[in-house]
Amino acid sequence: MKVTKSVFFLALASVPFSFAFAANEEVPMTAKQAQSLGVETARVAQVKATKTLGLPARVILPNNQLFVVSAPLAGFIEKMQASVNQHVKKDEVIAQMQSPPLAEAERAYLQAYTQYQLAREVMLRDQKLFEEGIISQSRHSASQSRYIEAGASLSVQKEMLKLAGLSGKSIDRLPVDGRIGSTLEIRSPIEGVVLEQTGIAGQRIDAAAPIYRVAKLSPLWLDIEVPAAALHGMKEKSAVSVPEYDAFGEVSSIGKSVKPTSQTVMVRALMTRHIEGLKPGLKVEATISGASGDMQQIPNAALTRIDGKPSVFVKTAKGFMVKHVDLVNEGESSSMVGGLSKDEVVAVHGVAALKAAISGTE
Repeated sequence: MKVTKSVFFLALASVPFSFAFAANEEVPMTAKQAQSLGVETARVAQVKATKTLGLPARVILPNNQLFVVSAPLAGFIEKMQASVNQHVKKDEVIAQMQSPPLAEAERAYLQAYTQYQLAREVMLRDQKLFEEGIISQSRHSASQSRYIEAGASLSVQKEMLKLAGLSGKSIDRLPVDGRIGSTLEIRSPIEGVVLEQTGIAGQRIDAAAPIYRVAKLSPLWLDIEVPAAALHGMKEKSAVSVPEYDAFGEVSSIGKSVKPTSQTVMVRALMTRHIEGLKPGLKVEATISGASGDMQQIPNAALTRIDGKPSVFVKTAKGFMVKHVDLVNEGESSSMVGGLSKDEVVAVHGVAALKAAISGTE
């Protein structure tokens, strides 16, 4: 943007002000009065925005990709076989425990299995006798009922062993070899990376106590704070990038509410390509493509806040007028705003002095 060298004068010390300030009202000011403040102006640059740059964002781990690996039963940790940042495979043994409750659960399962087999034999025998007319209907029904109850009890005990981490094959092998043990293997539920280790070897822990946090680090979420004024033209599937890490993704959802303090909306992106450099919790700057609309580019020096809102001083025939604008994106030296016309001229130097002079007359 080319800065106009025409300078407006304000005799702050010698010329009294007699006007009251209000937004969008014209503030009379002569050229002589402006000069002492060194006010310089520039014409607003009208641009067609196709990207929103430099948006603050934070890398988030999707909820369904984080798993807490906990002790299924009480006991003590005998061995830790994985460490933080280690890549682990699904069902890989990452810890080993000694758990007396496991031996008790296996004993209860074998007892239930024996009762089930016995009830099954009795049921089959009574069914044959009933078909031959030797026993009554009530005795036949009673044996069937006991068989069903025994089956239900066996199913409960089997589920208990599954919750303890035993595989189906290990459970089915118990009635064959009858070997009861207290060694419990803790396995990773997914293929991923160990983010945190909370257990240590030799530690006694209760059931459900966490031992590891394991996560799948691809894809990742990016929570982006987007000014409400920049949402025009933005939609799901819009391209998103993090230039610093050369990472790419797309908008997956757009927030339905605006934060009152920052006037921003949370836009969530799903990052899927070149995300090796992104880490959960990392703060980055994101770019969203596909948003379009007529916006204006002005130097950051032209911006001020009046009544808590981003504002500029627009040159008029008689002086300046304070005008609130929509701050779309603030860069290092210039900002994208909405609410100005392409023919308007704004103060780009001496803004602080203008604001102070006007504030002093309120």
